[in-house]
Amino acid sequence: MQKLLPVTYAWLVFQGLLASLLPKQAIKLNARLTLSGYENPEDLEPKAWYVRATRVAGVGMLTAGLAGLLSVSQLDDDASADEDETTTDPIEVEIGEEDA
Repeated sequence: MQKLLPVTYAWLVFQGLLASLLPKQAIKLNARLTLSGYENPEDLEPKAWYVRATRVAGVGMLTAGLAGLLSVSQLDDDASADEDETTTDPIEVEIGEEDA
């Protein structure tokens, strides 16, 4: 499961780029995929507010995907650093009263 996270975040970055840079094309692609069982889905024209909302959602997806990729790379760096550390002897601590 952990190995699929970078792929998922990269897909989210791709979707975010598409939606933020080309929102009308992203809407048409999504309509073609989701409305394939309907007649003439290509004749649908999105309203201006929907195009703006798609662009804003794309920026959010792009930000979330990049943050996810950075967090996964940070986790990988931490895991490799933990493997590289050498083991040390445990510290012994005596608990009790000291003789004065």
